[in-house]
Amino acid sequence: MSRKIEEINKETFWQLIEEAKMQCGKDLNASLWWIKKGLLRMPPEHSLQFHRFLHAYYEAANRYGLWTVAELMKKEGCTYEGFIDFKSWLVGQGKEVYMAALANPDSLAAVEKYENCEFELLSYVGNEIYTEQTGRSAYDDCTQEMNQEMLQEVSRDIIYHPMIDYPLEVSDALVVYPKIGAQFMKEYPFLNPKSYSIWNIPFPQIKEQVKQGAIEAKKYIRSKQKKAKIRKKEEQSR
Repeated sequence: MSRKIEEINKETFWQLIEEAKMQCGKDLNASLWWIKKGLLRMPPEHSLQFHRFLHAYYEAANRYGLWTVAELMKKEGCTYEGFIDFKSWLVGQGKEVYMAALANPDSLAAVEKYENCEFELLSYVGNEIYTEQTGRSAYDDCTQEMNQEMLQEVSRDIIYHPMIDYPLEVSDALVVYPKIGAQFMKEYPFLNPKSYSIWNIPFPQIKEQVKQGAIEAKKYIRSKQKKAKIRKKEEQSR
């Protein structure tokens, strides 16, 4: 490791993640082993803290807009379970990619896709090492209050895209997330966006969210168009 880790905080959490990515590239098994080796050199409270940070960043990324983009990025779509594994993969890309994706999910168009954008085993690594060190479960030793406290801590650094809380159908996603949308349509050039639904997931609350997402997408698009006209007028008047 480039710098010895004395404790697991926000900075050193991402240091461990990013060193694994730098050393192991797209080899997820090697990345997992790199992180495990790092945690095994530390006391068990560090493994517990790593587990807490990891799951707080997962929860912070639990947004319908990001799920929409994951649906367009992943081959054969993105189930609920697939989205959990996608969030693991996103964290595994490092802080810069993760933060940019929440600020604008369309930024993922520039990120190389591999392993179907899934990294399931990353989500277990902190608990696995903690259990090996103590014989206890990190899930049992983390109270709901502890988890909420950690979520609040990591969320303070996050800037969210204005549409990130809404699930969008393809026709709206193509406009709100145009780069990802263009990649999707290149992959499926004969697909009719207006007749294709990506939200055939059996959660009743999503149906209402999709309806609201369509309304908010229209507002968002109008707002962007208005801002573009203002910028154009300002440029012409210079």
